[in-house]
Amino acid sequence: MAARPEAAPLRVLLTESVSASARQAVTVLTRRGHSVGVLEPRRGGLLSATCRVRRRHPVPAFGADPVGYLEALLDVLRTHRYDVVLPIHEQVAVLSRYPGEVAGLGVGIAVPPFTSLARVANKAEAVRLLTDLGLPQPATALVGSADELCSAAELPCYVKLPVASGSRGVWFASRPEDLRRLASRTEVIDAFARGWPVLVQRPVAGRFVMMQAVFDHGEPVAAHAVLRVHEGVLGSAAVKESVHLPELQRQLGTLGAELRWHGALSVDAIIDRHGAARLVDVNPRLVEPVNAELAGADLIGRLLAVSRGESPSPAAAGRAGVRTHMALMALLRHGELGHRRRDVAAELWNVLTGRDRYAGSVEELLPARWDPPAALAFIAVGTALMASTRLWRPIAGSSPASMTLSADAWRALKPDPRWPVGDPA
Repeated sequence: MAARPEAAPLRVLLTESVSASARQAVTVLTRRGHSVGVLEPRRGGLLSATCRVRRRHPVPAFGADPVGYLEALLDVLRTHRYDVVLPIHEQVAVLSRYPGEVAGLGVGIAVPPFTSLARVANKAEAVRLLTDLGLPQPATALVGSADELCSAAELPCYVKLPVASGSRGVWFASRPEDLRRLASRTEVIDAFARGWPVLVQRPVAGRFVMMQAVFDHGEPVAAHAVLRVHEGVLGSAAVKESVHLPELQRQLGTLGAELRWHGALSVDAIIDRHGAARLVDVNPRLVEPVNAELAGADLIGRLLAVSRGESPSPAAAGRAGVRTHMALMALLRHGELGHRRRDVAAELWNVLTGRDRYAGSVEELLPARWDPPAALAFIAVGTALMASTRLWRPIAGSSPASMTLSADAWRALKPDPRWPVGDPA
């Protein structure tokens, strides 16, 4: 990745250090000459092996205590000099709920109105919003009880919790017994007890794509789309390729304008055989920005600008056909699928030699040439999987409390038990 230095390097604080998006944001920011600090509820994430993070600030686990996390973040800003805070994951929720706290310290930040965030962070509300806007989505039913879940669904289907992150809280059901098993899960029972509907969504055949944009109070100032060429562990995109999808970009623009969105917003969609997109998920954040940076779509630059109160002109579209990969996710996928060590060895060989799907592709997650310690993570995971592919699960882990809000934490931010209906105040 060619460096793109900014006119004035900034001191940027990222709100977590665990996710792939945080790891990639560090790469993009430091290649541009910025100084980066991270809030770190726990060590051992993807940024544990890097020479590019200037400061690490211990904070409480966000998911269990978002307000305590916010207080720790504000203490960091009072004692260290930062120009911008970039919300990378669900931390945007508490920052959106109390938007004046960071800005009051003279630090730039771009967050949407909390009422807008609530409409997309809850999947059931997002379904209603997309329906109201006439934006295409898969056939989806909202069910309110275990009996409805077991009897009302056409199979196969996806069952989704209304409050979930990434691939967690999402299950595929192909048989009636799958639905009965899901109806007895603690998380599903808890959702029904809170009065929250659970989504039952029909699958759509087609290509999985991801599009993200940066908005300035509802006006899009940058956008970029990628096609998932090869699936990685837990539904991630192990190999991506940049694409031009003007209709999906228009739909995301419609969504951002309706919400008066400020900051980063992304959608997942399926492109069917007719070329039409159906939106399957909305994420109120930036997602893995390296492909966009390599393609020339200035997501990070525009996000920094709107965070500092500027109103930048729309960025030029990035190039189509730029291929990037996250080899770590491809390796772990073999364990998830129950493959053998020889499959892991073959994947490692293709990665190291740039063959097969890695031909002409650039590593986006662990860029060893720019950040040499990043190679240690790749070596460690490859070695572990060669010893036993069953080790994929503890390595991939589950969504940590440092990143994902619990249902009780959401209620602390939004007291209405049928959140997010109503006003947060």
